[in-house]
This record gives sequence, structure tokens and C-alpha cells, in this order.
Amino acid sequence: MTVIKNDMDITQIVLENAGLSKKELLERYDQIVQATIRKRTLYWDIDDLVRETRFSKASLEKYILCDPRIREHQRQLGSRYKRVWLAEPTAKVLDEILNNDY
Repeated sequence: MTVIKNDMDITQIVLENAGLSKKELLERYDQIVQATIRKRTLYWDIDDLVRETRFSKASLEKYILCDPRIREHQRQLGSRYKRVWLAEPTAKVLDEILNNDY
């Protein structure tokens, strides 16, 4: 018989019975949070792209942002303004580039 000392023990037992490790649970939670944030964000700037891809700004410029599929979703009011990319279509193209072309 298992003796339960605190809430952490209960949590650990539930996770073990469900066949989940703490790492798997945190990964699933992170995916849900990222998906929720992605749905609410209309535009990404260069810092958001760095955060999404984990590439440096220089690598993004050299390998990703020059791709015509990405440039199609780029918006900029003028040369003095910040560049932004439509979040949802850019995310799809990034997945395609990173999974197939890169």
C-alpha cells in the first residue's frame, strides 16, 4: 500500500498511472500555450521570429527571410518602420521551410 504524504505524491501517482512523465506533461503544456499565443498574435516582428525558430537574427536574414514565401507575408509601412510578418501564414511557411527545405 502506498502512503501519500503530500499533494506532490498524489500528482506523481496520477502521472505514473496515466503513463506520463513530468517532462512529457510539461512539453504538452508548452505546446498548448504556444498554440494559444500563436492564435492570438496577428503579426510577428524579428524578435518573435527569433523566439519561434531559435535562430539568430543574422541566420534568419541569411537563410529564412530571403525566401519568397516568407517575403510574401512581410509588411512594412516604409523604410523607417519596423518589418512585421503575418503570424499564421508565416508559421505555416516556417514549418514547411524548416521541415523540408532547410
